[in-house]
Amino acid sequence: MTPMRVLLADDHALVRAGIRALLEGLEGVVVVAEAGNGGEVLELARKHRPDIVLLDISMPGIGGLEASTQLKQELPEVRVVMLSMHANEEYVLQALRAGAVGYMLKDSATAELELALQAVMQGETYLSPPISKQVVEGYVQRVGAEQPAADHLTPRQR
Repeated sequence: MTPMRVLLADDHALVRAGIRALLEGLEGVVVVAEAGNGGEVLELARKHRPDIVLLDISMPGIGGLEASTQLKQELPEVRVVMLSMHANEEYVLQALRAGAVGYMLKDSATAELELALQAVMQGETYLSPPISKQVVEGYVQRVGAEQPAADHLTPRQR
């Protein structure tokens, strides 16, 4: 089995070291590079061609959202999983629009990291459970609000 090649990007060195230690403990995962800002992410992704970029959403200079957009344009085969402390639905939607295929909260359980990597490698979208619940609830509220009332339906529609 070919190992998953991961580029890790976070502007906090200590956070990167912790995530790297977790990744190196997973079977079939190799960290090919680390970046501290969006510019480095783009440069290192071009050089190493990772399978997955674990990308902090908030970084100095080129942020995670802009880096994700550029990665999708230049290296569409690279899968971006956004790492964030923000559980806000708007951040999630912005990340997905920017080309991310995953969104994980930084306070997620350790085992969730492996699940996320496996899911995105299989072509799926991965959202941390609290995020997916929030996104689904928001969707249901919006769609529910758009449903026509029964009294506005014609007899044939009813």
